[in-house]
Amino acid sequence: MPVKKLIFVIIGFVFTLNLAAQQQTADLGIFAGGALPFSDYSHVKVFRSTGVNAGAFYRHNFNSRIALRINALYGQVGAIGYLNNTENQISFRKNVFDLSALVEINYNDFLLGVDKMRFAPYVFTGFGLSFFPGSNQNFVMSPNIPIGVGVKYALTKKLGIGAELSTRKLMNDELDNLNNPYTEVNLPKVSDIIHNNDWINYFGLTLTYKFYSGKTPCPAYNSLYD
Repeated sequence: MPVKKLIFVIIGFVFTLNLAAQQQTADLGIFAGGALPFSDYSHVKVFRSTGVNAGAFYRHNFNSRIALRINALYGQVGAIGYLNNTENQISFRKNVFDLSALVEINYNDFLLGVDKMRFAPYVFTGFGLSFFPGSNQNFVMSPNIPIGVGVKYALTKKLGIGAELSTRKLMNDELDNLNNPYTEVNLPKVSDIIHNNDWINYFGLTLTYKFYSGKTPCPAYNSLYD
């Protein structure tokens, strides 16, 4: 390769790395919404069962597509419903704390502070821990797998709003105080993933503030999307 071409390749590579570094920002956010479990209950009274939840998160944006997010949620999780083929209504309600590390991927390029990147749907997954009282008032720490989707929109160069829906599959069956109840009340035994482990679904709105700009996206980076 001629020396001049090699020099241009090196310069281009360095320039690309510099642009990538300039994209890195960090956000703080809050969440407000509700939670509804999937459990051994059937015929759940959805509106009466939904619990109020709130939370906060820190998001480090590596670039306009990929971010690492540390997420915390706290609130009530419960259900009012029945077991299959039984007539008596049952219920439970617990305070649950969820802490998770998430990888968030934007469908569109998105960064607060860049005019051409003001809206994006996104998906996320990762690993989490749920903390709640067990069926015997014991303390339970259950690993979970979070999966979610959402949308976000930049109101200003510093503020953004969003909405998201997520589910967490718990690796424990004590959330509803029923550990495989089908064998205990002479119902057909089931062993599928839905009935033998509990899930928690969260839904709500987010408000985000960009508190760290790193190297603020430069005009050259912004012009890539003109």
